[in-house]
Amino acid sequence: MTPGEAGTITVMMKTFKKSEKGNNLTLTHHLSKGGNGRCVSGKLLMGRMVFTAVTLTMTMTLLTTCADPLPTPATPTATATETVLPKPVVALLSTAVPPLATPPLAHTPNATPEPPVMTSSPTPLPPTATSPFPTTVTADDPRLSYIGRFNFADPAAPTFDWPGTAVELSFSGDSLTVLLADGGNWYDVTINGETSVLQTIKNQESYVLATGLGEGVHTARLFKRTESIVGQATLQGFVLSPGGALQAPPPRPERRIEFVGDSITAGYGVEGESPTCPFSVATENVARSYAAVAAQAVGAEMMITAVSGLGVIRNYNDPEMISHDAMTVRYGRALANEPRPLWDFQRWRADLVVINLGTNDFSTNPQPTQAVFVQAYIDLLNDIRRQYPFAPIIAMAGPILPDYAAGYVETAVVHMNTAQQDHRIHYLRVPNNLAMPADYGCDYHPNVSGQQKIAAALLPKIREVMGW
Repeated sequence: MTPGEAGTITVMMKTFKKSEKGNNLTLTHHLSKGGNGRCVSGKLLMGRMVFTAVTLTMTMTLLTTCADPLPTPATPTATATETVLPKPVVALLSTAVPPLATPPLAHTPNATPEPPVMTSSPTPLPPTATSPFPTTVTADDPRLSYIGRFNFADPAAPTFDWPGTAVELSFSGDSLTVLLADGGNWYDVTINGETSVLQTIKNQESYVLATGLGEGVHTARLFKRTESIVGQATLQGFVLSPGGALQAPPPRPERRIEFVGDSITAGYGVEGESPTCPFSVATENVARSYAAVAAQAVGAEMMITAVSGLGVIRNYNDPEMISHDAMTVRYGRALANEPRPLWDFQRWRADLVVINLGTNDFSTNPQPTQAVFVQAYIDLLNDIRRQYPFAPIIAMAGPILPDYAAGYVETAVVHMNTAQQDHRIHYLRVPNNLAMPADYGCDYHPNVSGQQKIAAALLPKIREVMGW
């Protein structure tokens, strides 16, 4: 072939040597006897290489780059040494490529170009095998969505105790297991919209939430039904089936409401059959409280900051007029039952705050005086305002709160509206229209129908204040 000529050669090699330089593969080969010794230095495009024990056969498209044709060597004798070819640089391709375009022939206007060589497709690689091991998702994975207050001092093992705290995730895989250290809390487990109940057991830290899910992306939500008096929990992560993978988190509502309250807000006894049944973990469910009903009605995500028995300044049955751990003390905590660490309010910003407190302050003696209660309520309002400078606040006087105590709540709101010119704080008196015993669950707390009546009284105020 002349300089610049493209064509096809078949080289039979007795020996084969390769060395790798960067991403290029360099081949050095010796022509078998009978080679014509002409210049074959140039760029080689190989479609497929088939190795045998001793012989390498290659079909290559060759674009020569020799400046001048080499002279024809003398006829070899029986002892002649085989001609050694220059070392061409060969680019190995993992996918089939079209043949090189035939360039115009230099200085040979009447030459007929060689036909192009069809390159063969490479042997397809086998599919990547699925790992036989489950996929572990650590609790600090940013694709997990945390709802409510958690203690993130150890991001890989966050602790929590407030009711309504939840974790949401999207994943692929056939099954889902949660790694959870708990000692008795109950959870709602929602997989692809279907909800079941998980009862945790002391000294057990692994719970299978779903199996047989099949292909595709699935959503899951682990929601704490019970409150801090049941105990604290630690999330250690999730386990997916072999080949499963965590996906981007599910979308979350843009609206957010924080509810601050006591046992009524926490859903104490809401699933009880009568007013005389005692408290049990099985009958508490914050997902059926007025707070959850109202939040769902306006499409809002909720945070529940509530503990049974808590008052604004005096807790239930406290022998003292002022309790050392009432809501005015606990409001800023990450965990309801531990003074430290404090909750980082920048993690979750409320658009609206609803307060429903005071029933426990006046449930037993000694009751706080009007001056003590009103000042404590003002202190709580100021604390919330510091955390949320612009969020509206609705101060509820619940249906079980005595009328005189409801008046104290209103007095605190009027003070904020006038003395502090904070007109984003609103008062709401909820009428006591709960029927006995039809609307009461365990320990004379509102049951499902009673909670729905409270939500029905609250929702018009939310829509009025927020325009939702």
